[in-house]
Amino acid sequence: MIRTLHVKILFFLSVFVAFALSATAQTSIEEYYQNAAGKTGDELKTALHSIIRNHTELPYTTKDAGDQYNVWEALKITDEDPTNTDNILLIYTGRSEVKTRQDDGVSNDPDSWNREHIWAKSHGDFGTERGAGTDIHHLRACDRSVNTDRSNKFFDNGGTVHSEAAECKFDGDSWEPRDAVKGDIARMILYMAVCYEGENGDPDLEMTNDMTYSMVNYSAPFFGKLSTLLVWNTQDPVDEAEKARNEKVYTIQGNRNPFIDYPEWADEIWPPDTESPAITELSPVNNSIGVSLTANLIIKFNEDIKEGTGSVTIKRYNDETTFETLTIPSARLTYSGNQLLINSEAKYEEGVRYYVVIDNGVVTDASSNAFDGISDKTIWNFTATYTPPVITEFTPADKSENIPISTNLKITFDKEVQAGNGSIRILTNGSETAIAASDALVTYNGTQVSIDLSDDLETGTEYYINIDNNAFVSAQDIAFAGISTPTDWSFTTENPTGIDDVYTDGIPSFYPNPAVNEIRLKNMNDVESMYISNLTGRNIMEIKSPDTRISISKLPKGMYFVTFVTFDGKRITKKLLKQ
Repeated sequence: MIRTLHVKILFFLSVFVAFALSATAQTSIEEYYQNAAGKTGDELKTALHSIIRNHTELPYTTKDAGDQYNVWEALKITDEDPTNTDNILLIYTGRSEVKTRQDDGVSNDPDSWNREHIWAKSHGDFGTERGAGTDIHHLRACDRSVNTDRSNKFFDNGGTVHSEAAECKFDGDSWEPRDAVKGDIARMILYMAVCYEGENGDPDLEMTNDMTYSMVNYSAPFFGKLSTLLVWNTQDPVDEAEKARNEKVYTIQGNRNPFIDYPEWADEIWPPDTESPAITELSPVNNSIGVSLTANLIIKFNEDIKEGTGSVTIKRYNDETTFETLTIPSARLTYSGNQLLINSEAKYEEGVRYYVVIDNGVVTDASSNAFDGISDKTIWNFTATYTPPVITEFTPADKSENIPISTNLKITFDKEVQAGNGSIRILTNGSETAIAASDALVTYNGTQVSIDLSDDLETGTEYYINIDNNAFVSAQDIAFAGISTPTDWSFTTENPTGIDDVYTDGIPSFYPNPAVNEIRLKNMNDVESMYISNLTGRNIMEIKSPDTRISISKLPKGMYFVTFVTFDGKRITKKLLKQ
């Protein structure tokens, strides 16, 4: 009796399972998506979300009661190598790896396989929690070290070839997978953006073209690059292997990836961008005047841009001659976000008006829509400023020595100058002489200014030249900035006699030289007074009606100037070395 009952129970269970399997098999793809039929745009996205979100959420590792699979176990089924059931296929390398070489978290085997979140889990900060963090539609078996290198980068074209995943490329913010899985990856990402809409603790995942969310603002729930993924969806069509995996996930998780079943829905929800970039800002603004001779030109657009092909040409407005042409690729054309920076190699010419010509195609957007360019000279033009005159040469040269006392001053500028309202000031430690720039003593010859001094300079004296900031002006009345510090232009006059000529007949002199305790004076009949100064010009000793001997025992060792002043006001300066 018991055995008969047992057989009947088994029979009814078999019938029930068979019926359930039959019912599942009869649910066609069309029936599965029937609530999405005829919809487009946001309505289609909402309908698909309602269809696919209610699915079995697997545990990442540790199973609870009622869990049939964790993610490890599921991937051994979904990513199984069809030619070798003991192995799985790795997403980026395509390598067939034995299932048992699973990353154990201890050995750090770089060639073991682990679980790659195609939508990087940091983008939305969902970790490995049930739901987005364990959804096997976007979890794939991956080489451990390659997974680490991919990190949380967006998917996009370009970069350096990876040393292990040789068909992949990467750079600072993006990862380009091998061609065979580009469409697969695109459809996984699109699935995630539809499945998880911020309900009941889910992250609200969204697609973006903004690459700043890749490695900088990476915790925000954005992923991309949308425009690239949409292209990959078309370039790499769904194949039988991808369809087979979708069926396996459906069996385990209970939902399908609509973009594998209907890839065309991607363009229905995220219509391709067909609009060309549009200008939002020009710097300098159109018709600007007084623009720096070294100014960078910046043009901003209403969306992120990238390098295209062609040239940027800067032309002179009046005669339309070419000032400079920058042809892509050029280090002087910098694309960053939504702006193009144009860094001219040559300085602009003072007072010249320019306009900018940009070829069609120099700027494109993420969807390869080309900016129409600029050809009309009235769209972006500017006038370079006039700069103040700049000194190119001093005579006497700055910090020069032994300058004749009968010297005159000369200044050479980088452009022609004329008199302004200020003065040239000739200073020593104890006096100042001011000469107006408009004085007859100051003459102008193109870029050169000559200043004739009516009196000889003093011997052995350091002079500093200051110039008022409006003393000289250019032809456009732009003022020279002036000289206000003693370090800008200084010089020291000569000593007519020196250590070796102390015995010159008839000229006041002293001996011995070098001296230790005293010096003895000669030819002093016409001398009214004398003083000894240090090399900075400060008087150390002053002697009225000097005698034949002067004690210098208290002076520190070093070089000094001894100046004799005659009754008629003449000065004779000699060097003295105190030992």
